[in-house]
Amino acid sequence: MKKHIITVSATVLLGSSLFAGAASAASVKVKKGDTLWKYSKTYGVSVNQIKLENKLKSDNIYIGQTLKINEKSKAPSKAPSSSTYKVVSGDSLWKIAKKFGMSVNELKETNRLKTDLIRIGQVLKVRTKNGENIRQDNVSESDKPASHSSLNTDKLVNDARSLIGTSYKWGGTSPSGFDCSGFIWYIINKQKSVQRTSTAGYWNMMDKVSSPAVGDFVYFSTYKSGPSHMGVYIGDNKFIHAGSDGVTTSDMTTSYWKQRYLGAKKF
Repeated sequence: MKKHIITVSATVLLGSSLFAGAASAASVKVKKGDTLWKYSKTYGVSVNQIKLENKLKSDNIYIGQTLKINEKSKAPSKAPSSSTYKVVSGDSLWKIAKKFGMSVNELKETNRLKTDLIRIGQVLKVRTKNGENIRQDNVSESDKPASHSSLNTDKLVNDARSLIGTSYKWGGTSPSGFDCSGFIWYIINKQKSVQRTSTAGYWNMMDKVSSPAVGDFVYFSTYKSGPSHMGVYIGDNKFIHAGSDGVTTSDMTTSYWKQRYLGAKKF
């Protein structure tokens, strides 16, 4: 097989010659903005095939990484048929991606999303399964994503709601006053014994999820870089937290929180 050493910037110029000849292997150096889904479309191969050939365990790639891509056809494969999907209550990128046979990164790339946040009523471009649309009116309560957490999330959310209105207190860990991490410590310890630590400490002890489900924890960078504030996700892009105004509910899609969002983690 003849090897072509190319960069992403040369993909458009060389694309026609790559696909015009016999099957070949390309060595591609990752540049800013690249994704496995983009390579999949360019070279007419599946994301899973690229991952297998490069022994990748996730969809994450990094700038400067070199990937081998084996083209198995003379022309790019026909793009999958597409449709649109309107976000409803309880949706997450993970749930929608799974429903339409896509990865979360592919869904974000298709819709030019920079974060995992979506809003009710938002229309997303999706790929249909086996060329057929999935009727949106089939979405039911049973389709709502299960929480990732090992905690009883109904109790966790109810305990958090019961404390709304509690005043803010630096270092506070009781209903007489909470700070951010003290509030989290208190409601988790209603079910499991955990150490009192900072927001960064909880960030390090929890496992990352691509999109929050009810009962997961959402993190933000506020007064300093890195995880410095957190809350309990309750669905519909809302979370409960102990802020400067006390325990309250906030919307993650507001300009303040959206630009400070770091990600979600499960306990």
